[in-house]
Amino acid sequence: MELYHTTDTDGVSEINPCEVRMRETITQLDAPDAEEIEHPDVALVHDSTGWSISLFPSGVVTFENLGDAQKEPLYLTNIDRDRAFELWQSLAAGKIEKLLALPWQQEKA
Repeated sequence: MELYHTTDTDGVSEINPCEVRMRETITQLDAPDAEEIEHPDVALVHDSTGWSISLFPSGVVTFENLGDAQKEPLYLTNIDRDRAFELWQSLAAGKIEKLLALPWQQEKA
């Protein structure tokens, strides 16, 4: 079994949440004040690899390896909640190569 955890907008982590809980966490992005809170994103981390996908209310998604501080996060824009859930499912299952094959962009300096 893959080990992963989510972190919600309140900073609360949950180990290996079920799909229903993952969707509930993602819906926090649609709260009326989501853009104004201190930590507006929600994240899923694949613990054994250190890869993380953070979701933001604006539809921006970042993908980064938390163990590699030298690399900037990759990102996608205009990602709807269903697609975000699919990305989280792939990461939770450890499908890193599948995720890396997506058309991620890098932040331009």
